[in-house]
Amino acid sequence: MRLATMAQNYLLAPIQECPSDYLVKDIKLAVLGTGGVGKSAMIVRYLTRRFIGDYEPNTGNLYSRLVPVEGDQMFLQIQDTPGCIEVQEDVAQMLDSLTRCLKWADGFLLVYSITDYHSYQSIRPLYQHIRKIRPDSKIPIVIVGNKGDLAHSRQVSTNDGLQLANELGSVFLEISTSDNCQGVCEVFQYLCKEVSKKHSCGNGERRRSSLIPRPKSPNMQDLKRRFKQALSYKVK
Repeated sequence: MRLATMAQNYLLAPIQECPSDYLVKDIKLAVLGTGGVGKSAMIVRYLTRRFIGDYEPNTGNLYSRLVPVEGDQMFLQIQDTPGCIEVQEDVAQMLDSLTRCLKWADGFLLVYSITDYHSYQSIRPLYQHIRKIRPDSKIPIVIVGNKGDLAHSRQVSTNDGLQLANELGSVFLEISTSDNCQGVCEVFQYLCKEVSKKHSCGNGERRRSSLIPRPKSPNMQDLKRRFKQALSYKVK
């Protein structure tokens, strides 16, 4: 499968495009990965630096706020999941606990740290579990290599991230949450756009299927004429 390049280190999987003529009112994202990869920092950095106004951290590590997506204001909810995979044996247990979240979200960020090879190894089972829970869905998934500013402690090469994303048919971006907000904003905005596009496609299909030609309204003059004829017939 040939993948196009979007900005530096982006890999794009082919995604069906549909005319966006239907307003998507809410977008639900989940950020997944092992502990210590910077998931919470990414979310807070995006919500506090990209937009004007306060974001709302709700219970259960759920953040929400209005964000502009393709010229429309969308209600964005981001679920920050706990990084509870500390050893490889914990993967299956963690995946089971995430099932509810996977059914809830419209799109996913799978985050690893370039300084932690184990966190990189967790991305594939996370991706596979998402596809297992959502088998019929073309749900957007972005793979993120975080902590790009710690190149001196790197354990995962950029090519490793690109190769994994290529194999999984996903999108990849290597960023530094602490040094550069632009990369963080790009990855969230890209995912929001893909979710919006997917919803617009689905809603558009339902909308088009419901466009059944309605009968024309009767001509009022014609109704009056018939009514008068009926009255005159009764009088006779």
